[in-house]
Parts: sequence; structure tokens; C-alpha cells
Amino acid sequence: MKILVTGATGFIGRQLCLKLAQAGNHVIALCRNTQHPYLIPHANIAPIKGDILDTASLKAAIQDCDQVYHTAAMAKMWCRNPNEFYDTNVTGTINVMEAAKAAGIKRIVYTSTCGVWGPTLKHPMTEDDPRVVGFPIAYERTKYLAELEVNKFVANGLDVVTVNPSRVFGEGPVTDSNSVSKMVGGYLKGKWRIIPGDGSQISNYAYLDDVVDGHILSMEKGLTGNRYILGGEDKSFDEFFATLKEVSGKELGMIKVPQKVIKFYSRIEALKSQLTGLAPFFLPEFADRINFNQKYSSQKAIDHLGYRITPFAEGMKRTVNFLRNNAN
Repeated sequence: MKILVTGATGFIGRQLCLKLAQAGNHVIALCRNTQHPYLIPHANIAPIKGDILDTASLKAAIQDCDQVYHTAAMAKMWCRNPNEFYDTNVTGTINVMEAAKAAGIKRIVYTSTCGVWGPTLKHPMTEDDPRVVGFPIAYERTKYLAELEVNKFVANGLDVVTVNPSRVFGEGPVTDSNSVSKMVGGYLKGKWRIIPGDGSQISNYAYLDDVVDGHILSMEKGLTGNRYILGGEDKSFDEFFATLKEVSGKELGMIKVPQKVIKFYSRIEALKSQLTGLAPFFLPEFADRINFNQKYSSQKAIDHLGYRITPFAEGMKRTVNFLRNNAN
């Protein structure tokens, strides 16, 4: 089967390309740089130079394909031109959907994020729950808007399934958008010694291999127009670093930094970015998130797709081993 994957150099996209190629599919890996070091070499992976904002390159890449996995996104915390979030995440998604419709693609899996639900109150969020706060974070806002556009295409007959990964971690390169790998890698090097807030804030952590499998299962079994949370276990910061300590055998003196201190520092970072154009280490809207939990349920994906969750400690051990063996 011939399959187009956008975002082929991304944390999820590159691993998805490999899994599809290993299954015997012919994978068209759309990327802006066909010599990108994150591309995984494989006889069944054909890197194609293109951009989801370049409709001509999309049309060429999607020709004769049967399926599309749209994983490309602007997932950074910050960029110099804020409009890039909308351009990439919304306009880019519209371009992919229009190209797929014109090419007669049989099915598309669109990669969104659990960020469209944002913070949770008491119980883990499910696919049917509404968002309970506003959209201060550009990435979450534009991914939500992109989902609305996808829904319009579904209403007009396009076969699309949406997947919503939580905080993804696993074996792969440490990138600007991969905050979990940054924490783990920093801890292993003895450079990350901070536990945000009082350590009780909970997030949902999804192991990369599970998320990749969830994409493929969604293509095979997902219901058109539905979305599926691809998550893992809910863990507090205290539990996160306790597990990291256990599986790595490395013990550091960790410091709990109050949210107010982080917020003050983030304002300085935001000002620095305004004055210099340099990327901030942290932003105020992310500092505010420390006051809330992000708990999500993958039960729908488990029931409908056969999605499986790797135990957090097991996934973390594999991640630690990978980062140690591929240290820069």
C-alpha cells in the first residue's frame, strides 16, 4: 500500500514511517529537507521534498496514495512569528484535507493533541468532554481550530479519523517540542534538578510506540469522524521523577520551585524574547498550567481499537536506555 506521512521528521512521524515501512508499505515521507538527520533510512521509505503550505508539493506527494497520516504541526512553545502556529496547524491541515479529497484518498488519520481539552478539573477527560478553560496557548488553540476544519471535511464526505496523543515520550531525538525528553535527558546529565510547583501536578504520559500503534489501529479500525485519545498513565511530577530515579539508578538533589517563582521567571523570559527575538526557556501561559492537572482517559481507544498502554516505568526505562546510548 502507498501511504503519505506528513511531518516525517517529527517525533511521532519518523517512527510511524518506520513502522509502516517494516509492514511492507511504500511510505512517502513528506519533509522540507530530504537529508534531514531525523529521517530513518529504509528501503520502503521515499523522502519527498515538500511542505503542507505548498499545495503543489502536496499534490505531487499524494499522487496514487491510498492513505494519509497527517502528523505535521507547529508544536513548539514559541516562535518569532506567532502567525506560524495558525498557518501550519490550521491552513496546513486544510491544504492536506483538500489535497486528499482531490486525490480520492481512502482514509486519513489526523494527529491532534490532548491539548485541545487542556487542563482537567477532577476526573480524567474523555473524547466527549468540553474544554473547561480558554486557549492561552497558541499550539492548543490552533490545533482545536484545525479539528473544527477537519470536521467540516468529514461532514462533506471525507473519511478522517482524529487521534489525540497526550505528553509523548520514548526513544527518539530530543526536539524543541519534546519537553519530556528534555527533562529526562537533562536529569541524566545532572542538569535538570527542578520539580515544578509542589510536585503534585498530574499529567498524562504516552509512550511513543503505543502512540504509533494507535495511529495504525485508528487507520484500520477507527470510526469516521471520531477522535481517540492516545494516552498512557497519569503521573504527578513527584511520581515522574521518582520513577526516573528508580529506572536510571541516578539520584539527584531535586528542588521544588513554587509556581509563583516560575511565573516571575517566565515573565522575564517573555520580556527577553520581546527585546531580543531569542526563544524563551519558559512562558507565563505555561507557568499558569502548573496549577492544573492534565488527566486523560484512553478507554475509548482501548475498547474500539485494541489500544494498549505500556506501563510508565517500562517505557521510561527504555527511554533512559536510548538517551544514554545516543547521548550527544
